[in-house]
Amino acid sequence: MVHEYTLLPEGLRENITHLAPHEIFENLHTIIHDESNDVPEVYEHFEYEQQLDKSLLSGSSVVGLGFGLMSPVLGMCTSMGIGLMNGGPLTIMWGFPICGFFSFLCASSLGEVVSKYPMELHGASAMIAPESIKRICSWLTGWMSLLGNWFMSIGVTFAGGQLIISLIAMNDSHTISDSRLGVYTVLVYYAVVTVVGVVNLSYARYVELINKVCIYWIVYAVLFIDVLLLLFHRHRFRSLFYALFHFDNSLSGYKSAFLSFIIGFQQSNFTLQGFSMLPALADEVKKPEKDIPRGMSSAVLISTTLGIIFLFPIMLILPDLGNLFDNNKVLPIVNIFTESTDSTFVSVFLILLILGNLFFSGIGSITTSSRAVYSFGRDHAIPFHSIWTYVDPCSESKVPKYAVLLSMGVSYILGLLPLVSTAAFNAFIGCAVLCLCSATLIPLILVLLTGRRTLRNAPIKIKYKIGWVVNIGSVVWLLLSMLSVCLPPQIPVTAKTMNYALVVFVACFISIIILYFRWGNVNFQLPLVDKLNKDNTTMEAGETECEQKSHLSAGLEMFQQFEGQSSAKSISDSSQQSPSDESYDLGVSKLGTL
Repeated sequence: MVHEYTLLPEGLRENITHLAPHEIFENLHTIIHDESNDVPEVYEHFEYEQQLDKSLLSGSSVVGLGFGLMSPVLGMCTSMGIGLMNGGPLTIMWGFPICGFFSFLCASSLGEVVSKYPMELHGASAMIAPESIKRICSWLTGWMSLLGNWFMSIGVTFAGGQLIISLIAMNDSHTISDSRLGVYTVLVYYAVVTVVGVVNLSYARYVELINKVCIYWIVYAVLFIDVLLLLFHRHRFRSLFYALFHFDNSLSGYKSAFLSFIIGFQQSNFTLQGFSMLPALADEVKKPEKDIPRGMSSAVLISTTLGIIFLFPIMLILPDLGNLFDNNKVLPIVNIFTESTDSTFVSVFLILLILGNLFFSGIGSITTSSRAVYSFGRDHAIPFHSIWTYVDPCSESKVPKYAVLLSMGVSYILGLLPLVSTAAFNAFIGCAVLCLCSATLIPLILVLLTGRRTLRNAPIKIKYKIGWVVNIGSVVWLLLSMLSVCLPPQIPVTAKTMNYALVVFVACFISIIILYFRWGNVNFQLPLVDKLNKDNTTMEAGETECEQKSHLSAGLEMFQQFEGQSSAKSISDSSQQSPSDESYDLGVSKLGTL
């Protein structure tokens, strides 16, 4: 008898074909989100003409886009110098999961808000805030979100440009002279912005596919980089204790270990703050009240999990920290690869895997920033709003092309700053986190001030009755993140190494306020609520409650009628019973009474 040997049991082989990775990713958010069908879902409808393609993005595509924006491969690699200077392995390996946990809480809290008010965040602030401060809250939220999207997009694409320059100069630092380093970096950055912008303009119909491929690319990039580093490492491996608990902040100049650890959060915040950019996509998702919250929470979880897997092998092969900052033309991660493997070919291949992430992250950042322009511009919040919100009705992809061009233009203009001052440019990158945190804080604080009543019957709620705890924890974490981003990574500071993120943020805030009173107070309109749909939704919810009550009343009436008929029947039957039966019944009733 011939036996057929298979690697997997037959039952598993039959069921594994039904496993879809995107379905697993879409359901990760249920760890904390509740989607009970027992309560009627009530969410806000907005009265805007649907110009964009409502079916452009699926739920899994939103997860992929969010994952691309929060790619641990690109984000942690390009900003690793901050963590290495401020503690090294302990700061990186423990700071990232801590940041991931609280970012998940923030994404879950914001997911509730977006579920109830499915549009860009300024709409939620307008709906939740008291009547007297609706306009200013919505205005501040919208502009902070828009600036955060722009600055984060610039940070992602410029980091990619720096990585490309590092690839060119990794073998010979004299390939690019110090005097021309800034010029070449800006030129490469311009090329990156142009490529991802053209994809958004001309190939938007492939965004769904691009976002799904993004998930697989980043997952395989993590696996390839980790495995190749462990296989081609030519020196002794670090101990497990070193990889997880070694702390050395001597390069930062700080004496306080706690302060260095807090500053190390900058690296993780740059990577994981991208979830708050996703609500701008609400007009291109079939069910934004569910798909956007799912996408935010799931993307944070995936990014955090893969980030931990990605970082651990790097800590095991980490060279001496003093040698990683000798060449200012090359990012520390490139020096880690070259010193560990002693192979140019392997190092180049690893860097190319990271640059693949740049393609997805860059496309996603331009997509979200342009949609933030479109969404905020519909409410006349941006000068020349009619231009930025124009969508060609005859185009196949239904893209707000002028909003894309505006986002690219902002990237081009601010990209010139490194030619003048690197510190000034880095300040705008830090300001991205400050703006996105502020845009998230405003609606969350308003939710707490209203006692979470505004989220009643939202399609997605935080379960386990811990909504208050999660919301308060999110607010505290966002404030701590804003504090950490404002601190200089290294002391003593000079004019070139000073962290000017807070200065830029305050300047942006003052400019927003001035623009409001000089222009926005007259032109800005609150989001248009579809009152008919709102009334219908409320009526449906009311009808559901009334139906439940009517069913209950009908049931009680039927029971009473049945009970009355039974009593009448028992009386008629007892009148026909024999005396012995009657005495027996009385005896039973007396016994029952006793």
